[in-house]
Amino acid sequence: MIANSNLSKKQQTIHSEFSLDGYGLHTGKKVSITIKHANPNNGIKFIRTDLRSNNIINALWTNVSSTNFCTTISNDKGVSVSTVEHLMSALSGMHIDNANILINNDEVPIMDGSSLPFVELLESNGIITQEIDRKVIVVKKEIMVSNNDSYVKIAPSKQFSIDFEIDFASHLVNKQACQLQLINGNYKSDISSARTFGFE
Repeated sequence: MIANSNLSKKQQTIHSEFSLDGYGLHTGKKVSITIKHANPNNGIKFIRTDLRSNNIINALWTNVSSTNFCTTISNDKGVSVSTVEHLMSALSGMHIDNANILINNDEVPIMDGSSLPFVELLESNGIITQEIDRKVIVVKKEIMVSNNDSYVKIAPSKQFSIDFEIDFASHLVNKQACQLQLINGNYKSDISSARTFGFE
């Protein structure tokens, strides 16, 4: 069954595998990735094809090894993949639960600096609804995590909404705020084209 990008109660994967090439933002290295269909309960796995062993990295929050300038995930052997955040955002936003990502280097290509190129490729190659229920986290009470002047607060709600604010000492960015509700497949139109920015 081919699904759309609306939230499904069943797990989903891609219909047809696809490949793309690009360059790592931080390494400058040329890199190729292929995203493949995966079975239910597989999760998202990065597979380093440039390595012969210990080359599988599960995309889990517990495997985040660094957030300096980008998000890096590593396995228990120290094998890593960096700048996964745009691709992971696209997979999450399009409700892809299961996929194997073959990558021949240690950094995901930056593309245009957003998730949109990944979203468009996911859409054009199709999404399949599988027969197993999705695994979801239910927020039952308010929690907050803070670090210096930054914090994230998560509270119970009947729908998924985001209220965020940034404040940088730069006239190009300054202080900005936005409120979003992720409904009716609006991830593509409202979030996926947001780009990474940096300062010299």
